[in-house]
Amino acid sequence: MKKFAFTLSEALVTLAILGVLAAILIPVLDNIRPDKDKLTYKKALYSLQKALSSAMDSDVFPNTANSAAYWKDERIEPEAFCEAVAESLNVAGDVNCKIPSGSSSFVNPNFTTNDGIRFWGLEGKFTSDDRTIYADRALSQNEINTLETKRGRSADDLGLKIRVGYDGRVDTPDTDEFEFENGLIEMSLQATEGNLQ
Repeated sequence: MKKFAFTLSEALVTLAILGVLAAILIPVLDNIRPDKDKLTYKKALYSLQKALSSAMDSDVFPNTANSAAYWKDERIEPEAFCEAVAESLNVAGDVNCKIPSGSSSFVNPNFTTNDGIRFWGLEGKFTSDDRTIYADRALSQNEINTLETKRGRSADDLGLKIRVGYDGRVDTPDTDEFEFENGLIEMSLQATEGNLQ
């Protein structure tokens, strides 16, 4: 009976071929795998734009034609507005719009949607032409450490920033404040809205 065996040189050649294939395929597979931050940000932008549009058409704004003016002139109750936005999203769990202004955070969001995106920064007054609202997904400690390095911000300042105009416009202007976010989405939401659906 004949025994089958590999010589040392055959085993080394096989390992070398597998090593070359791995070196070629791993970067390709990394590029195919979707970037969780990019997906979260696109989804948050699109969801928030729809929710703001819906909220501006709700009873929170006394007159739809003057929605922007009411918001800018602070005639909107922030808590009612936050609740109107939450009502337009598929929220999982409690909605907390009674947080003292400016104290919601990644750990203490206004609400979390069914798809795991946390939103915060909606509880304060809209006192200027635009405002920053934050969104992010639940993150592991490893991801928090990585993002602190990538974004150059501490864990207290985590969150993907979304610029919201008093007229309901949602985008990511090209500013230093939005450097990380603009790296995720190179152009404004309005220019890419068709691609987000």
